[in-house]
Amino acid sequence: MRVLDRQPYSYVLLARDGEWILTFLLGGPVERDVSVRLTLAEVTAIEDGESSATDLVETVRADLSAYDDRRVRPTVWPGKTDDE
Repeated sequence: MRVLDRQPYSYVLLARDGEWILTFLLGGPVERDVSVRLTLAEVTAIEDGESSATDLVETVRADLSAYDDRRVRPTVWPGKTDDE
């Protein structure tokens, strides 16, 4: 697992087993963390500078249910998984 980008207390963008995973904190009455697999289009947009992890966090937060099929459970954080 490799950390590609991070913003402390907000998100971490990871590369693991050929896929990119964005994990971020979701606030509210109860704070929780969410991990989402990125699509090839999202990865390409980040690599080309057309988008950023911050942009994606805001997009996912706006409609989390639209990303249910790409959620990773349990969430992935550096140092919290066995495959580092």
